[in-house]
Amino acid sequence: MSDLAGIHKQCTAEGGLTRVTLGALREELGYRKLGSGVLTEIADELAETDLGYFPRETLDSRCNTVPRKEQGVWVYVRDGSTRAAVLDAVLYPERVNVRRILDGLAEGNLGALSAQEKLDRISAIVNAKED
Repeated sequence: MSDLAGIHKQCTAEGGLTRVTLGALREELGYRKLGSGVLTEIADELAETDLGYFPRETLDSRCNTVPRKEQGVWVYVRDGSTRAAVLDAVLYPERVNVRRILDGLAEGNLGALSAQEKLDRISAIVNAKED
């Protein structure tokens, strides 16, 4: 079994956001066919690789009962960027303080971010400059 390091690298190379087919994700993980278990594995592996995705229903076997290799999802790097913060606030509101993030970003108020979020942003900027 492989992981999604290649997809993470591709996404990073494309500025932190890319569109990927289910077929490409399936192949990256070493599966031959798509099915409900594979959709779950893809979603879990994306999370473990620090990648988010949307639309969420594409990888939900309750919604996507007949997955096809040409179906796609948008994949983004959870790197502390503004894009990642906004997407996480919208897609995963149970994981973040939505009001603080959106109000802080809308007002340009970095003080609205937590200490960890500030450190993550600084780390992302330093890493981007080193690359």
